[in-house]
Amino acid sequence: MPRIFLPAYFPYHGRQLIAACFVALTLCNCSKNASVQEEPIAPTLPEETLRQQYSKSATQWPAATWYNNIQIRELAAIPENPSKDKAELVALGKALFFDPRTGNGMKTCASCHHPDTYWIDQKTTADGIALHHRNTPSMENVWYLEGKLFHDGRAKTYREQIAEAINSPIEMGGNTAALSAKLQAIPGYLRLYEAAYSSQTMTVEGLLDAIAAYSRSISSGETAFDRFIKGDYQALNDAQLEGLHLFRTKGKCINCHNGAFFTDLDFHNLGYAVTSKGALDNGRFEATGLETDKGKFRTPGLRNVVHTAPYLHNGSIASLSELINLLSQGMPQKIGQQINGTLSPHIQNVRLSSKEQENILAFLESLSSVPTKTERPVLP
Repeated sequence: MPRIFLPAYFPYHGRQLIAACFVALTLCNCSKNASVQEEPIAPTLPEETLRQQYSKSATQWPAATWYNNIQIRELAAIPENPSKDKAELVALGKALFFDPRTGNGMKTCASCHHPDTYWIDQKTTADGIALHHRNTPSMENVWYLEGKLFHDGRAKTYREQIAEAINSPIEMGGNTAALSAKLQAIPGYLRLYEAAYSSQTMTVEGLLDAIAAYSRSISSGETAFDRFIKGDYQALNDAQLEGLHLFRTKGKCINCHNGAFFTDLDFHNLGYAVTSKGALDNGRFEATGLETDKGKFRTPGLRNVVHTAPYLHNGSIASLSELINLLSQGMPQKIGQQINGTLSPHIQNVRLSSKEQENILAFLESLSSVPTKTERPVLP
């Protein structure tokens, strides 16, 4: 116990009283300290690694960075193709898809949609009878696009979309009004049609529906990402996993590219409205007539995207790494390009580093599948 020093002039009895009080307080304090237990300190748990954070159900992944008023849809594995069309109907459609007689005898549907190159022609813009002003979209998984066909969504049904492609003077140059009569005279087509419809009386609607049935049968395969999200948590390497996280968070890519097919199926304006002929493409405006839709195009899906260069509706971006860099900067317009209408508010400068861009590209590579070998049909 510490010694107590009091001034010499302090009265003796006063000094005794203060000393006694001090002793009592000290003993009380010691007794209190002896009886009160300190709260145990909880051990600090090690922070989960990124792989641990993603090695669980997608509903438990780290929160994605969403813009306001976005329909939130988490990324998902590819579902089974729901199309259950009759095999004979698909066979008829396949023959028509690869037959130049479906058009004017020069071009087929497969002229632009090559099965060996992920159902595109790998050209800046579609090369039909004449040069188109838009890039050829892939036909993989088109069954989920019904109602929003073409880059601008102007076709609501497969019949409508296919008929326009056949009749277009710059695509196939055909005539659907005369198509059934032309094919009715070919015995092989009569047999294919009868097998599909139990009738030899051809209709243009029946022929278009057959091409639609074949188109709906075209699906992409399982990817490394699909295996990862189904529980194989080593299916993505470290760079791809980093890219997945950036895709959902800092990069904000998930706002437009979400769901199983990595698209919101909505229409957005990214600029780049000038066509290869120097004219402005009005995009979605051509389908709706709404001024607010000028320059808007449907968000493309990202499955097998690394194999479908060049990019954008006009094929003006040669590589995926270049497109990622432009999106990271808020989509500045390259020389000769301009915005038609109002740039989407989702296009923001997110300032991704070169390494972060590389990781996002690595993640997009995990969305690739091996193309299914497509045997060309023997035409009637």
